[in-house]
Amino acid sequence: MLSAKNITLAYGKRVLFDEVNINFIKGNCYGVIGANGAGKSTFLKILSGEIEPNKGTIEIGKGERMSF
Repeated sequence: MLSAKNITLAYGKRVLFDEVNINFIKGNCYGVIGANGAGKSTFLKILSGEIEPNKGTIEIGKGERMSF
């Protein structure tokens, strides 16, 4: 399982994510949908550890990995 808890990310005064909580359950397939510039790629980069959020944690189950 992959969990995002209380994820907050802001660039200056622009807040992209504010206290986001989501659980991705093993065995399911997920898609990220949104308008251009909404933060889809940024969210995936946070989940993968490429970008550090201002606040919150990402937890990945032992032996699991994320791909996109």
